[in-house]
Amino acid sequence: MQDWPAVRLNPSPSMMIPICEGPWLMGKLPPHVVKVRNKQGRPYFYFQRGRGTAKASRRVRLPDDPESPAFWAAYAELMQLAPPQRNPNAVAELVAAWQASPEWQALAPKTRAEWTRYLSRIVDAWGPLEVRGIEPRHVLALRDQYADRPASANNLLRCLSSMLSWSVPRGYRPDNPCREVKPFRSGAGYAPWPWDVIEAARAELRPDLWHVVALALYTGQRQGDVLTMRWDAVRDGLIAVRQEKTGRELVIPVHRDLAAVLETIPRRAVTILTSTEGRPWTRDGFKATWNKHKPRAAKGLVFHGLRKSAVVTLLEAGCTEAEVAAITGQSMQMVAHYARGVSQQRLAAAAILKWEAKG
Repeated sequence: MQDWPAVRLNPSPSMMIPICEGPWLMGKLPPHVVKVRNKQGRPYFYFQRGRGTAKASRRVRLPDDPESPAFWAAYAELMQLAPPQRNPNAVAELVAAWQASPEWQALAPKTRAEWTRYLSRIVDAWGPLEVRGIEPRHVLALRDQYADRPASANNLLRCLSSMLSWSVPRGYRPDNPCREVKPFRSGAGYAPWPWDVIEAARAELRPDLWHVVALALYTGQRQGDVLTMRWDAVRDGLIAVRQEKTGRELVIPVHRDLAAVLETIPRRAVTILTSTEGRPWTRDGFKATWNKHKPRAAKGLVFHGLRKSAVVTLLEAGCTEAEVAAITGQSMQMVAHYARGVSQQRLAAAAILKWEAKG
């Protein structure tokens, strides 16, 4: 977690919990621990009593990171020390309790996977500190570790806020300090792909990659949901989708242009989309291939912008916000946000035409 240096910024006394890492924090290794380096210069740590004497004990390898809880747990066991007393009100204990809760299990798998990464960073920064001692200034300092990546900073803040809200009625603390910290402004979001870029991509991309683009564009779904769409979900001009992130089940009419694309795709697996080897795409496999073969015309655009292209195109075609949401599975608030931009363009165009007609 090198991207997340410690942010224990002058915590109040109520936040502090005694920990057994004193020797290392003072720049020294604890007794009977020796550091060695391999030929590449990488350090390793070993435990050995009586090293260099006739009564030397067997040498035991320790975890590589002397600042990690695993290192000190192994050392305590070898020294036959009593395990440190756990504080049930520590941040690390709250994280464990939240992840064992029904509320956590109710989150979408993708959300749990993403938030688990953020929780590990929260534990790295605050693990032994008491939940009740967290103040808005500590939240702000933690958020600012990702100041150069505002979307990640905002996701971290959202994860932390959800956990602390969960903690309030369970007695960990009386309020949620995240409410005092505003997220970063992250701009207008992902830009939609213009139609000339989509046409250029169709001409440039190899077939298996164009198939992914077309399915994303004409269904308005996220990349992960598109990659897992199955042939048996396509029936009677409809395609059934269960969104991984939200759990929503949608039935989307197949656009005539998408139907033409589907007719050209060979059925080589249970999933509609496959790689050149005929295997279903994995997330990492598609990401690596896409980054290597992304169409030149789409420079500056991201794959997720295709979802916004679908929304904007539907709105420009005169669809209501409810009709768009029924296809994309987005919230009405999100569709309304896009609709404001489309409506502004329509009104502006009508205004200029009236102005010109006036002479």
